[in-house]
Amino acid sequence: MHEKFSMERRRALKLGGAALAGGALAAAGWSLWNRGRNLYQIRRERTLMKTTVSVNVFTQDPGEARRIIEASFDRMTAVAANLTRFDPRSPVARLNRDGKLANPPPELRAVLGHALAVSAVSEGGFDVTVAPVLDYYLGLERPVAVTPELQGAVARRETHVGYRSLVLEEDAVRLTRSGMGVTLDGIAKGYVVDQGIAVLRQGGIEDALIDAGGDLRAVCGAGKRHWNVGIVDPQSISRVAAVIRTDNAAVSTSGNYEVFFSADRRLFHIINPHTGYSPRRYSSVTVVAREAIESDAMGVAGFFMDPPRMKEVMAARGAEWLAFDWTGARRWRSKGLPLVIGRAQVV
Repeated sequence: MHEKFSMERRRALKLGGAALAGGALAAAGWSLWNRGRNLYQIRRERTLMKTTVSVNVFTQDPGEARRIIEASFDRMTAVAANLTRFDPRSPVARLNRDGKLANPPPELRAVLGHALAVSAVSEGGFDVTVAPVLDYYLGLERPVAVTPELQGAVARRETHVGYRSLVLEEDAVRLTRSGMGVTLDGIAKGYVVDQGIAVLRQGGIEDALIDAGGDLRAVCGAGKRHWNVGIVDPQSISRVAAVIRTDNAAVSTSGNYEVFFSADRRLFHIINPHTGYSPRRYSSVTVVAREAIESDAMGVAGFFMDPPRMKEVMAARGAEWLAFDWTGARRWRSKGLPLVIGRAQVV
């Protein structure tokens, strides 16, 4: 359990409309601020899915809010256990090992179904079956150099990639090519965040934000408050390059600065399923959507679309977006993006 609030891919800057007076208390990963007028801000942190996950709520009943927050973490932990590929006992690990999984848990079925839909709309840019190539890169000593040996290894693993060979049946899921594997890194955290938010809402929490190290979702009751979310500069992650406003929405950012394999960042954690290498159009893509499963997956899918295509696809799915080019010099955004600070060309 971490005491420090980790902001790996973006920063939640503030909740608008709340009083700023009052003191703060912290213990065992909990933080509580008295905001005045019987309103308290509570934050709880845990390590989950290899990142720091924070739950922030505003409440008039700190004791009850703590109980609901713990229930939210319990739900997120249970869901994450069904979506990881790193635990050999997990459903995903068994699917990757055996090539078939009977009666997949509903969480896995929901995520795979959404993943296949995003694969179709992104023309295969988003593809959870890219695991054989991604895991190859993850196993290499860094920095990675693109040598003939590496190119040959990537080409061999590429034959095991293809979302159309992932078959979701009524009572099973199958990988129809030998050597295939699934990674849910680009979509699972969003779904987990959505599940945590659902528990908070069921418990009566109206104002909350869950941040899972790059995928966050906010809810605000009666439109009285909002969250301002800072987007880091992909060229210098110590700086905030833009701030967007959100109230009842999810925000996800993917960038080449998160996990990269080569010194020049040309090989990073997003892999083009059609080539085995990373796309080089953007250094960062942020997506705002109704649910975090959507913003998470579309934040990856956006790397495979030029700005006009991004405009078309995101609009059709009811999402807003912001993209930085490879050098950071050019930025594009959707017209409806609630941009508070920063500049970007409207597409």
